[in-house]
Formats: sequence, C-alpha cells, structure tokens
Amino acid sequence: MMNFESIFKAMQAKDKFMSNHPKMEQFLNNVQAKGFCEKQEIAVAVRYPDGTEYKTGLRVTQSDLELLNALKNLRG
Repeated sequence: MMNFESIFKAMQAKDKFMSNHPKMEQFLNNVQAKGFCEKQEIAVAVRYPDGTEYKTGLRVTQSDLELLNALKNLRG
C-alpha cells in the first residue's frame, strides 16, 4: 500500500531542494534531454568546509545503460 503522506513529504522536500539550488534543475534537465551513452564520462566531487575533498569518476558501460533503462521503466 502506498503511503501518500510520505510521498507528499518527499515531493515537498524535492521542491525545497530545487528552490535552494536553482541551477540543479536545469543541469538535470540538460543531462536527461541529451541522455546517456556508452563511454560517456561521469565525474563527482564532494568538498567539505574543512577542505577535505573526495572525487571519483566512471565511464558508462552497456550494462550501466541497461540498469538506467530498467530504473527509468520502473518510474513510468
């Protein structure tokens, strides 16, 4: 059974996040519009106020694309 209260709270949190970070929505829309492809590079960096930084990256594989498509199909 779906918990509509939890869904509503999650939607409110998403709206607040997008309001706090207005460039993120356009970034995600651009990435979604262009899509993902094999050999595409994705890089992620997290920098803490104390200067600590973690970076990683990956090159998209065919099996990654299959996972992304499966997740997209779950979403509807």
